[in-house]
Amino acid sequence: MAREALLVVDLGGVAGVDRPAAMLFGTPDYEAARDLLTAEVNAAVEGLVAAGFTGVRVSDSHLSGSGAANVRAEALHPAATLHHLDDWYAEALFDGVEAVACLGMHAPAGSRGFAAHTVDLSSRWSIGRRLLSESDLVLGLAAERGTPVVFVAGDDVLQAHLGKRVPYVRTKRAVSNVEASSRAPADVLAALRAAARRTPVPAPSLPRGPLRLDFHLAACADAASPVARRVSPTSVTATGTARQRYTRAVAAAHAAEPLLVQSVWARPGDAWMVEDAAALLALPWRARRPPRVDALADRALAGFLRLTADDSDESRALRPLTLHMLQGLTPRFFRRHRLGRTLDAALAAAAQVPMGIGHVTDPDVLQARIDAWYLRRLRGLPQEGPSPASVHQMLQRLAGEEAIYAWLLGELAAKAGVDARHHFPERPYRGASRTFDLYWVTHLVLLDTDYFARPLAHPDAGEWLAALLAGAPGVIARGELDLAGELVLCLACAGEVHAAGVDALLAMLRDGLRRDGSIPDDQGAPDAHATATALLAFAAAHEARARR
Repeated sequence: MAREALLVVDLGGVAGVDRPAAMLFGTPDYEAARDLLTAEVNAAVEGLVAAGFTGVRVSDSHLSGSGAANVRAEALHPAATLHHLDDWYAEALFDGVEAVACLGMHAPAGSRGFAAHTVDLSSRWSIGRRLLSESDLVLGLAAERGTPVVFVAGDDVLQAHLGKRVPYVRTKRAVSNVEASSRAPADVLAALRAAARRTPVPAPSLPRGPLRLDFHLAACADAASPVARRVSPTSVTATGTARQRYTRAVAAAHAAEPLLVQSVWARPGDAWMVEDAAALLALPWRARRPPRVDALADRALAGFLRLTADDSDESRALRPLTLHMLQGLTPRFFRRHRLGRTLDAALAAAAQVPMGIGHVTDPDVLQARIDAWYLRRLRGLPQEGPSPASVHQMLQRLAGEEAIYAWLLGELAAKAGVDARHHFPERPYRGASRTFDLYWVTHLVLLDTDYFARPLAHPDAGEWLAALLAGAPGVIARGELDLAGELVLCLACAGEVHAAGVDALLAMLRDGLRRDGSIPDDQGAPDAHATATALLAFAAAHEARARR
């Protein structure tokens, strides 16, 4: 008599898969991981056959970027049939099976497990206070049909999450979301064979109540809203039976996924894609909101006005530009501090910034002069700019070693009436410098909005915002305070201030803000530009959240 079991397999919980690169198609580590996964599958199938099952349906649920299965079909045990479906837990897979098992599994999004995520890298699943792992979903769908479970295998965090409700094979210890320490694969194979021979036990049901999906971006919840109920700026819920909640939640997750995940990934297998995946795994889910962000903005404003009270070109340009951004991005903050006259005076002082650029080599001085020219023109004020010939010469000088300045100053000059722009590839630092790429993207936002004089409207805006949020863990790890402020203010202009990643950036800025309201540079000296970005970040986050 034929007896079939369902074996759902993933890759993150396989012994020997201890870094994100091993889970991504195109890397050398991935090919080795396929061998490790296939060996674990075969060990489990051997044990299931020894327990009396005549066939095993293997559902390969890992998405590596290849579009194909990860298990090597040519090396699979003859009693197994391989399935790689769009829905890894499709109802048809459960039809007629007498038991389910799971291997290679990982902990849920929002936990500290290795490769912790649920279904994709852009959503966190929960019911009530319980986070949901993919193992929870499989077990809940099985329980609804009365199908028992043989075992689950994965890291120690998933083991603690599931508790003693199911037999478990621990394959590794999670060091962090992006690092694990595995048991010897031979020991794990023996443990899987033994676990697969055990008598199945009842599968635990999903908890009652709405299934909630939290996203990092409000835009993801926007995309998910047509198929699930919106309950917060970044969350939706699904109701019904276990199968109905799962199906609706999957549809919501799939609708939202491209906004964050696909927009930050580069070519499969390259180092940039591995970094993107690690960044998304490292994005925090639990908020660490700094207290009194409005009070931090007040302190940073005082520090900024003090640091830009001199007559240097840089101060005469940075002060009005920052106040212009405050007026557009945080009108309530601007009015509360009665900054109108301060901005008018700063704009008048900007008219005194020299426009000669022919022999200037310092990029920061050039930036100040072009900023002053651009801003006064933008505000409808008379301003004679540098000669077109000198703009051409300046951009030619910068185009070699200072490409980011050449691009930005060329764009600003074009807006001011002199188009001498050089051609640059889209995001030319992508794949070369994470820091420069993020600065490039923040300035794409600034240029599209004329430094927050109007709403962000570019067709690629969603991709830019996703790249900025995904860059947050690296910015925090590198201690880049100035860039942290730019990320927050650009996300805030689109209302994307509700993610825990934004809170982490704000916490970093809070910790860097001195008692005098300044942000220091790498040498510890007060940095007017970094202070300006912190000011804008605090004020924008507070004002955007107050509009909820």
